[in-house]
Amino acid sequence: MAKREDIYRLASVGILAAALALVSGCTSGVPESEYDAVKQQMAAQEQKAVALQQQLTTKDKEAAELQQKLAAAERAVAAPAKPAAAAQQPAAPSDVTILIGAVKKAPPPPAPPPVPGAPAAPKPQPPASLYEPVPFAFYVETLATANVYKYGVASTVACTPSSVFKRGMRIVWRFEVFDTSTGKRLTDKDGATIKVQIPNGDEETARFSQRAGGRVPDAPFMWSAAWDIPPDYPLGSFDYAIAVTAKDGRKGTFKQPALVNPAQNLDSKVKIIN
Repeated sequence: MAKREDIYRLASVGILAAALALVSGCTSGVPESEYDAVKQQMAAQEQKAVALQQQLTTKDKEAAELQQKLAAAERAVAAPAKPAAAAQQPAAPSDVTILIGAVKKAPPPPAPPPVPGAPAAPKPQPPASLYEPVPFAFYVETLATANVYKYGVASTVACTPSSVFKRGMRIVWRFEVFDTSTGKRLTDKDGATIKVQIPNGDEETARFSQRAGGRVPDAPFMWSAAWDIPPDYPLGSFDYAIAVTAKDGRKGTFKQPALVNPAQNLDSKVKIIN
C-alpha cells in the first residue's frame, strides 16, 4: 500500500515539474507541441495522484473496520462467560422488581434409616381449642393485581394469588364465609358485616360481588376487599384479620394459620418484602 507521504510527494513533484515546464515554455518560446506534451504529463500525474489517494482512502477504511473487529474480540475475551441457559433468559425490565425467585441447589442427602428397636419420636398433639365449635368457616386468598391504583405499582402478572408484596402495590382479598350453624355460604342477603382489619388500624369493608365485575361468564361470587400499601409501610409480616359480625350478633374472626418461629427464621404470613 502506498504511503500517504509518497502520494503527496509524487503529486507535488509532478505538478511542480509541469508548472516549471509551462513557465519555461512561456518565457523561451518553446513550441506549442512541447507545451501540450507537458500539459499532458501534468494531467497524467494528477490522475495518478487521485488514484493513489482513492487507494489510500479505501485502505484507511479497511484498517478502521479491522480495528473495530479487534476491539470487539478483545471485549469478548475479557467478558466473563455466561452459561448457555442463562444467556437464553430474557433480562427483566429495569422498572421490574423481582419479589421471589427460584435457586438451583443440590438436593439434601437421604434420611438415615430408623434404628431398630428405638422408640418413635412423639407426634405433636393439637391444642384443645382446635376441637371447639366455630361460628364461621373461611376460605381466604390474597391476590396481586396488574391494575394500577393509588401509588402506581402493579403486578407483572394479573389477578394471581400471592403472599409477598411490594410497597405501593394493592393487596386484594377474595374469600368465602360459611355459617357452620346452617352449613350455608354467607352472602349479601344475610345482613352480615365483614371487615378486613389492617395491622396499622385501617379497616376495609368487604363486599359480595362477582369476580371480574361480570366480564367473565360463570365467574364465582365472593367477598372481596382491597388495600393500597403505603410507600413507607414497614417491611415484614402483614398480620391482617377478617372479622365477621352476623345479623343475629354472632361474631367470628379469621387469622392466618401461619407457621411462625423467629428463632428458625420462619414466618409464613403475608409479607411486605420490598
